[in-house]
Amino acid sequence: MKTIHCDSETTYRNKKTNVLYKSKEDAQHDVENPNTDTKQEDIAVDTKIIVPPEALSLLSDTQE
Repeated sequence: MKTIHCDSETTYRNKKTNVLYKSKEDAQHDVENPNTDTKQEDIAVDTKIIVPPEALSLLSDTQE
């Protein structure tokens, strides 16, 4: 079996306000800030997996 190496990008955003944070730490600071009503459950962690184009051809090969 061939190994496919992919890159990934993770972003942190506030589900209520749609604010994108620069880092996980920035999101946590917003949760801990008493001047905001942001709760931990308001933070969404989105991860995008970036598959190289040459790997897509491997997915179309079927084995019987």
